[in-house]
Amino acid sequence: MDAESSERHVRHYLDAIGRGDHAVALECFNEDATWTTPPSMPWASVFHGRQAIFDEYFAVDKGLFTTGMDSYDLEQTCVIATPTHVVVEMTHRSTGLNGKKYETDHCIVFEMRNGRIDAVREYIDSLYLQRQMID
Repeated sequence: MDAESSERHVRHYLDAIGRGDHAVALECFNEDATWTTPPSMPWASVFHGRQAIFDEYFAVDKGLFTTGMDSYDLEQTCVIATPTHVVVEMTHRSTGLNGKKYETDHCIVFEMRNGRIDAVREYIDSLYLQRQMID
């Protein structure tokens, strides 16, 4: 897979998750993919397997955001791609179930294998998330 194909695949995933198309988004991952978040997040920091990514990691959003897992406002501000990695800076906007506005920047590193997402490392301001959505 070349850099353009890797980038196109990640953008395809982000578009699918943004519109809440979980079936398409799920297929963008390898079966044994992992998703890693900062250890300071108030939930597990590593999710193993694409089903766990959707059933456990994304399911947290049902208890945080008014849109739950139905849609995401993700503005991609920078994308850098190589054949094996795609790095995306983006702004995530939403409203919490507590009525507070949520707008923060994320940096996500997607590692590719066999044309699909194999590993994700998410970098986020976990203190902001806790103050806006949980406290």
